[in-house]
Amino acid sequence: MKFTCSKSKLQEAISIAQKAVTGKSPMPILQGIYMSAKDNTLTLIGSDIDLSIETKVEADIEEEGTIVVDSKIFGEIIRKLPNSGVNISTTENNSIEIICEKSKFDLIHMDADEFPNLPKINENMIFSIPQKTLKSMIKGTIFAIAQDETRPILTGILFEIREQKLNLVALDGYRLALRGNNIDNENTINAVIPGKTFNEVFKNTRRRRGKCKYNIYS
Repeated sequence: MKFTCSKSKLQEAISIAQKAVTGKSPMPILQGIYMSAKDNTLTLIGSDIDLSIETKVEADIEEEGTIVVDSKIFGEIIRKLPNSGVNISTTENNSIEIICEKSKFDLIHMDADEFPNLPKINENMIFSIPQKTLKSMIKGTIFAIAQDETRPILTGILFEIREQKLNLVALDGYRLALRGNNIDNENTINAVIPGKTFNEVFKNTRRRRGKCKYNIYS
């Protein structure tokens, strides 16, 4: 692997992927960020099995490849680099070389084959909704999810699409919150999505404008 990417874009991508890296997993590979360099696109993935986040940035790819690097150490290195182009390449002994202007770092990487695969996307389940609308629906329901994990199903939000209407439902045994909105989608979908996943969606929609496109895994 060998590529060049601007420090600002790379740092933002790392920050997004890190939101899914809890550091509490018994699997050491999940303490890292998966990176794939291909077709002038750098893909970064963070995961704790329950929640996975994938983000992509443009990069000048000289040599394709995939690696997993320690999320915390890699993030700290990139954060402290000058605002310039960052050159990253794999070297001997399972290491990567990070060069930015006069700064140079060597970091051990892990085998990307050990990183869990993301669920396959059903392309027929993709739909669009205005971010402002989705944010309002999440805000109007997430407060009612259960905090007690003895009933795990109640720590999530029911995500339902039926008759061209999206419904979000949350309850904790005492409160019930329901929000609905009409959408242009003919599919019928029923799933309970963890509250922490919706929380990350809510936080990320504050940074962008327009519509969101979401993939529903089944």
